[in-house]
Amino acid sequence: MLSTRPSPIALAAAVAVLASSPMALAANPPLTHSNYAIDVFQGPVLAPVRVSGLAGAYAPIAEGVEGIGVNTAAPAARSLYSTQHIDYDLSLGFTFPSALRDTDFDNNGSVGFAYTDFVFTQLGGLIQWGPWGAGGLASLQTYTLGQDASGQTLQLTTTRFQLQVARGLFDHELLVGIGLRAVSLTIDSDEVTKDSLASMFGVNAEAGVLWAPLALPLRAALSLRAPVQGRLNPNGPTTADDAGNVKVADLYLPSSLKLPWEIEAGFAYQFGSRPLQIAWGPDRAERYAALPRAKLLLTGSVLISGAVSNAIGFESFLSQQIERSGRHVVVSPRIGAELEPIENRLQVRAGSYLEPSRFDAFRPRLHGTAGAEVRLFRWSVFGLTSPETSWRINGFVDFSRLYFGWGIGAGIWR
Repeated sequence: MLSTRPSPIALAAAVAVLASSPMALAANPPLTHSNYAIDVFQGPVLAPVRVSGLAGAYAPIAEGVEGIGVNTAAPAARSLYSTQHIDYDLSLGFTFPSALRDTDFDNNGSVGFAYTDFVFTQLGGLIQWGPWGAGGLASLQTYTLGQDASGQTLQLTTTRFQLQVARGLFDHELLVGIGLRAVSLTIDSDEVTKDSLASMFGVNAEAGVLWAPLALPLRAALSLRAPVQGRLNPNGPTTADDAGNVKVADLYLPSSLKLPWEIEAGFAYQFGSRPLQIAWGPDRAERYAALPRAKLLLTGSVLISGAVSNAIGFESFLSQQIERSGRHVVVSPRIGAELEPIENRLQVRAGSYLEPSRFDAFRPRLHGTAGAEVRLFRWSVFGLTSPETSWRINGFVDFSRLYFGWGIGAGIWR
């Protein structure tokens, strides 16, 4: 029987309490052409509850769908409670306008968004069979731009997604994975027919490795992601003028999208009597049930993101102002800790990460994160799960200068 592994249903972020300086925005000239790219970069950790509580330092843990975004070997990573030869995981989360309205999401000194009718969506899934695993993760930002001259509602959607396949080697002590990551942008002219006015799409490769020795309570991870670039493709009645400029809904569209190259590495060590990994075998379920609970997990990672040329940020594109983004390589170190102070009842998490700014005039900002997970009660969901299934609720907070994020979730207690 396949195991069920509900993931957080709600991922929310952000209410800030400070105002930004209007002087910086006033200094940015308006866009009057399409000779630029969008730097597709996200600084804040906007992720499921456990990942956010650990300040994004999840690359060396890499379990479940949430691991796909930080380690290409993640689809083959078996959690301790994964006991079936064939197993799976699903994830779905949303972020709505009310959660981001007063936040400097891009760390460019500007609070809020140019368009307030939007939703951020993250969805993914993976399947594991024996030593193999395959999965995908997609993050979508959808904005309603208003109506064009003919009265049709225009909608802009930008998507980042990853598809990966991985395998465990040497008794699952070494996991290797390869995959594709892509970026796209579309502008549709009608909510029903979805006639496309313009689109961009780019794809490139990524690879990763996870070392998880059975004799030691540690893991080490490394992922390499090649840069991605998507070129503008006007569709239907949308055409470029003599100078190559393309304009839709009063927006000068970029010539391309650019997702920078990335290197992500991490290391985790677990203190206490609970192991970080156990060997695969026919009695794995029994051995997992008998494991002690006491642990202190320490994890750290660093994300290095490359530079891109002739680019502005996504919010700069929406506001049609030239604010250069991504001129330099940036580094985001992350650390986290997870502890179970009340065995089989309460887990707590805390961490910190440095969010770099992709804009020359603004400095990095330091985030603090905290989270908790509480076991509630047993329930078989009207016979759909085991009578021994325990349920939990969890949450996190993420706070920094001009940023306060939070999220809640529910699922099975492990």
